[in-house]
Amino acid sequence: MPLYYAYGLLLLFYILLVLEFMIPTGGLVGIAAVVTIISALAVAFAHSMTAGFTLLIIVAITTPLIFVAVIRVWPHTPIGRRILNRRPGEMNEGRAKRTLANGTPLDDLVGHIGIAKTHLLPSGLVKVDDVRLDAVSLGMPIDAGQSIIVTKVEAGKIYVRPISEAERAAAEQADAVSPETSEPPVSPPSLENPPESFDFDTLDLDSSPN
Repeated sequence: MPLYYAYGLLLLFYILLVLEFMIPTGGLVGIAAVVTIISALAVAFAHSMTAGFTLLIIVAITTPLIFVAVIRVWPHTPIGRRILNRRPGEMNEGRAKRTLANGTPLDDLVGHIGIAKTHLLPSGLVKVDDVRLDAVSLGMPIDAGQSIIVTKVEAGKIYVRPISEAERAAAEQADAVSPETSEPPVSPPSLENPPESFDFDTLDLDSSPN
């Protein structure tokens, strides 16, 4: 079999390898790429041992380079942006500063208490400040209906952990008596009046003890 068949299969292998990253196929394109390169090597070795080893060296050198190039380009492709939830031209720093629809920065949600609307295994839906949000559980699954607290926000993702009802009640009580809502102490009326307002003439100085 002519050797150019082997190089044609090698080119097809490169194309399939790139497509595996660009389109979601569940690994089918990757399997096709493996079959293609095996066929290319079989044709090359069938032609001659020299051709077979030459093609094998080319594959060993170029495949890692293609992997590195595709990994660098993949986050900027439509499928990459969709998986990473990134808008065109948006960097990680920009995503970390995203806000809710009402203008509230995501970072301001840290420490807020909410409730899990779905099971978090580890990701799911929560409700914080009457807003439904996608969140990720830290370290353990969270059942729907369980109280949660926002622990951190990284790269636009909200991380939560479960809290007990006692923790929730304590946090709500602390918010109710926070310094922002407390009233300043009222000074006694006598301290509010300046010294000039006192009528020293009416004082009975003779009644003072000797």
